[in-house]
Amino acid sequence: MKYVAILLVSAILLFSCNLQGVKKNENPPKNEKDTTTTEKISTKKQSTPEIASDTLRLPNGITITYFKKGKGELLQKGDMVKIDFREKLEDGTVFDGNHIVKKQFVPFIVGWHQQTEGWDLAMTQLRVGDDVDIFIPARFGRGEKGIKGIIPPNSNTILSLRIIDRFEPTHSIDGVEVWKYDETNSEGDLIDTGDEVYINYFVSSESKPRYDNNYQRGSTFKLVMGDISVMPGLEKALRVSKSGDRIMVKIPSKWAYGNKGLIGMVKPNEDIFYDIQIARVIKKANS
Repeated sequence: MKYVAILLVSAILLFSCNLQGVKKNENPPKNEKDTTTTEKISTKKQSTPEIASDTLRLPNGITITYFKKGKGELLQKGDMVKIDFREKLEDGTVFDGNHIVKKQFVPFIVGWHQQTEGWDLAMTQLRVGDDVDIFIPARFGRGEKGIKGIIPPNSNTILSLRIIDRFEPTHSIDGVEVWKYDETNSEGDLIDTGDEVYINYFVSSESKPRYDNNYQRGSTFKLVMGDISVMPGLEKALRVSKSGDRIMVKIPSKWAYGNKGLIGMVKPNEDIFYDIQIARVIKKANS
């Protein structure tokens, strides 16, 4: 089955969680970088300075400084957690964080390239409850290119991070896992067969981060529920959602591209991961 896919080579966005999508405006900004602000602030409370309790230096140059240690098992690939973070340059300039979008936490899935490689490498050394500063060498961050006007080329960064808790799926349907992290308060109906659904999204495979990203195209993507062109796993996730919801979806390969894959984007038998804002739903007219 050939599914609808508008493919492009995606540039790395500043906000990997892409929380601009929670706004009601169904048309996302054409250039997300324009919405980013930088600031020089302390990432620790001024009144009660925290003292490092331990430091872990990895062979690859990543250094983790602990201010508080959690308990339990180390995080693994595929774990979804709630995080509170600030990321800054070595001069103290903060360029990313959930505070910028006025969120107490954002969800993060380990090992799926949601942020830079340095994040994923460090995450597998952490536990729920850890409060750390992570030194990320440039080669595991934005590298030689950086981000124009925000992160200079070859810049090391420091990630101040608190792992709040694990984030269990809101729904699990035939192996398709759905996490709702911004949910409409309306009493509207769930999405159903025949509804027109307009979404903003990015999607990654395990081997190809953000192989498709409609935020950069500046317009929502339309699909019709029940149409043969809609990926089965995506349809399963949308059926437990409503207009205005913001969801993350992990789709097993059998409900995505199966043993054929998608040339250059998704390998055969590879799972995929969506971050979706449901911008608008037009309900099917009653016949």
